[in-house]
Amino acid sequence: MKAFTDYLLQIPSFLLFILIIAFAAIIAGLGTFLFRRYANLKILRSHNEVTGFLFLAIASFYAFLLSFVVFMVWGQMNETRTNVSKEGSSAMGLYRDIKFYPDTVESKQLMIVYLDFIYNVIDEEFPNMEHMKTSRKTPESFDRVFYKIEHLNPKNQFQIQLVAEMFNHLNDLSMYRGLRDTSANREIPPPLWWPMILGAIITIFCAMLLDIEHLHLHVALNALLSIFIAMIIFIILLLDHPYSGSLRIKPQSYKQIFTMEQWDTEQSK
Repeated sequence: MKAFTDYLLQIPSFLLFILIIAFAAIIAGLGTFLFRRYANLKILRSHNEVTGFLFLAIASFYAFLLSFVVFMVWGQMNETRTNVSKEGSSAMGLYRDIKFYPDTVESKQLMIVYLDFIYNVIDEEFPNMEHMKTSRKTPESFDRVFYKIEHLNPKNQFQIQLVAEMFNHLNDLSMYRGLRDTSANREIPPPLWWPMILGAIITIFCAMLLDIEHLHLHVALNALLSIFIAMIIFIILLLDHPYSGSLRIKPQSYKQIFTMEQWDTEQSK
């Protein structure tokens, strides 16, 4: 399921949207046309009231199911964005603590290790997460940051306080990184996709059972209904994968750290 989803999300969003709604419209329209061609219209007409009530009930329950899933993935997306934003703030705070640490020899060594970690987050970890893969180099470089800070030798009370502040930002960064790793592996499980897909099929089939005299109108209405369902599923697909697709979360704060370091290097020349 992950491999198939990853393949879909690598398609440009607009093209993916067109493909999904076109596929749904063709299947529903062609299915309605063939059903009307071979079904007994007199039987359908005699049960049209019961069929209409059944269609209304099924469509209502299916709309409730889709709205529940959309609400769930939207909440998860917002929570993930919040955690990534807090992770970026912690990374920025740690960068400033290291930058202004008075002991220039230790701070420069620590800054080299920290910038290597930042680079791996941008260049390896987030691209891997976009393809739903894990990173190996980034956790190792993060461990080296821990090691360097643990082996700092503060020489006065001010440096002791500054190292304590570094550990606060480092622990926050570690916590939010853990939450990000968890959210990267969290998606709608396949057993929950089956009710959505089966519900769409049942809803479209019940719409086929309705007795509408004009064939082309019936085909067009069912195609429009399937397009609307496909649009909701498209939204769910994008929101369910916060690090992939056009809505993916990007490491803006980490990139800003590199920009700040570049500006500082240019000014010091």
